[in-house]
Amino acid sequence: MSPPDQGEPAAPVIPARPAKAMAPQTSDDSQAVEKTAEPKAVGVFVSVIIPVYNSMPYLTELLNSLELQDLDKSLYEVIAVNDGSTDFGGEILDVYAKRNDNFTVVHQENSGWPGKPRNVGTALAKGEYVFYADSDDTLGTEALRRMRDFALEHDVDVLAPKLVPVGGRVIRTSLFSSTQIDVPLEQIFATLMPQKLIRRQMILDHGLRFAEEKVRLEDGMVLAGCYLHAKRVSVLGDYDYYYIRERGDGNNISAQPFEPMGYVESMTHISNTIRSNTLDDPELGRRLIAGLFKRKGLKFFTGERFLKYREARAKLWTAAFGPYVQEFLAERTNEVLSDHDAAKAAAIIAGDYEELKRLAAKDDDVAGRPELIKATSKSDHFELRFASPAIGPAPRGVYIDERETDRRLQFPIVDQDSGQYIAKISYATLGASLKGKADIHVRYDHAETRRIRMPANVKEATYAGAIVFRTVTGALSIDLRKAKLV
Repeated sequence: MSPPDQGEPAAPVIPARPAKAMAPQTSDDSQAVEKTAEPKAVGVFVSVIIPVYNSMPYLTELLNSLELQDLDKSLYEVIAVNDGSTDFGGEILDVYAKRNDNFTVVHQENSGWPGKPRNVGTALAKGEYVFYADSDDTLGTEALRRMRDFALEHDVDVLAPKLVPVGGRVIRTSLFSSTQIDVPLEQIFATLMPQKLIRRQMILDHGLRFAEEKVRLEDGMVLAGCYLHAKRVSVLGDYDYYYIRERGDGNNISAQPFEPMGYVESMTHISNTIRSNTLDDPELGRRLIAGLFKRKGLKFFTGERFLKYREARAKLWTAAFGPYVQEFLAERTNEVLSDHDAAKAAAIIAGDYEELKRLAAKDDDVAGRPELIKATSKSDHFELRFASPAIGPAPRGVYIDERETDRRLQFPIVDQDSGQYIAKISYATLGASLKGKADIHVRYDHAETRRIRMPANVKEATYAGAIVFRTVTGALSIDLRKAKLV
């Protein structure tokens, strides 16, 4: 995100960076250092930046995982910013810094939010890239080396490594199902978390800084700017790179209560960033903003969550989002949202609490998965007949995604009326393109893809060693490992 217009500071003298602990650094100092592109340090590829606040005992797990990286220690540094911890995390950091020449610790007064520690760490970083880690997570021991190899080979500006949820954490794991060298903006915007490898010079060149006050989506504001300025954004899904934790004590920032007006202000900031950086393709901008609203805004108006709000709370969210939806999504809404979501957008603009309750009560039906009715092997194709919820988004096609690669096949569907559809899966196309197990999804215009559910009473279909089968979780897949289709 762009910093507030406070005028450019005079060119500072960059202080020498000590090898170990540092005294607290002020916000103004960190901004001055950050705005000057210092000479690139020879050999340091990545600076791992960690904001630390009362994260014991998890902190030691992260530090151990960084200490055990199989990347040469001259190629990475760890900068941990202790944001006034009141546990003994600060002392633990000093122990690790004493025994690791590539670890640096900054101790500062509590700022109350991860933004300032990340900015301080970025200002001190010497790596060609930065990687933002949280102090209660861990990295796989091969993570930094593998990310370095990939980033250098493909000249990546932003690299999203595979995240693995632990402790009950819920994230969108489908994004990391396979490696992609060039990820479309509409896809990568599904993850606005900061655990990414990011080219440091791009951050400096565009003045991207984390908000230092207590605001929601402060990481999303920075990541949106990174994605929009990057020449190449990639996903790396070949290894369990980063284990992201749901803390048992409930102290994840994501678990803290939401304040509606402040949250919507952050949404507005991200949406303005999108709009100002897609002037040459405003339709892409509209789709990105609509996707942001579906993921980050509509969740407050969905199903049981909305219905369980007290009326005053529900109306507070509606009032907060009303001007936002009017500003960004009032025109041609059905082009970027499903009919059901567009109806919610209209009700939010109108402040119609009763209509929002009625629509929320239908969400379970709308969110239903498509269900296989029959699978048949024909002379030259598998025929899949499936049903989709009548009031949900309309299916537009079928995807078949191979599990061990990034190969994806798309097949058209024929609407049979009464909520039923037929997809014809060509043997020749399957045999020429896929070799392993693959999962079958339904594609929609304005909704995430959904796996087709296969009831236990529906028979499998086979042809020349290819098998359309039901997984242990009841989803529809196809096994081509022994197929002889060409």
